[in-house]
Amino acid sequence: MAEALTKAVARQAPNFKLGAKPVFLPNHVVTLIRKDRAPPNWATFNVPLTFTKFDLRDYLWNLYGVEVTAVRSWVKQSPIERKGASSGYYRPQSQKFMTVQMTKAFVWPSPPEDLEPWNKKLWDAREATSQKQYREDVARQLGRLAYPSKDKESAERKKLRREAAKMMEGKKEFKSDVQLDSKWDQIVKASKGKRQSS
Repeated sequence: MAEALTKAVARQAPNFKLGAKPVFLPNHVVTLIRKDRAPPNWATFNVPLTFTKFDLRDYLWNLYGVEVTAVRSWVKQSPIERKGASSGYYRPQSQKFMTVQMTKAFVWPSPPEDLEPWNKKLWDAREATSQKQYREDVARQLGRLAYPSKDKESAERKKLRREAAKMMEGKKEFKSDVQLDSKWDQIVKASKGKRQSS
């Protein structure tokens, strides 16, 4: 009985000494990064710059019950960037990564084939619009103004052009179910009279 109790307690406690630092209302963000080429018992995290190896080890044990045997950390310096053509250069904040070795393997689930529940099409359209707006803003800052007349014609615009050409040649008559205001009746009659006389 005593041996079974000892084994149960040993299973509940990790093989390392836990920290005693209490953390109330934590505001840090720890992100698990997918790396398909890494072994299944290794995991990589993006952590705050203030995080230590002991913090991540205790974090994984206390929240998820994951026992860690080794931790490697490194800081990745961000490249120099420039906000605009008129502003100066600056270096964004660096990022800190940690790779942990776990006692149990972790296998990533296969990605879902149907992305409709996550509104993938809406997300792609939003990203495309955002990129287009960003390119236009950069061009405007550099003094390159956009000329709509030089843009490629859309399919709707081409269709309207074909319809207008048919109407100008007399092959097609304009029809609309929209009820116009009575003040336009005289103008419509006058235009029809001019067409018939010509």
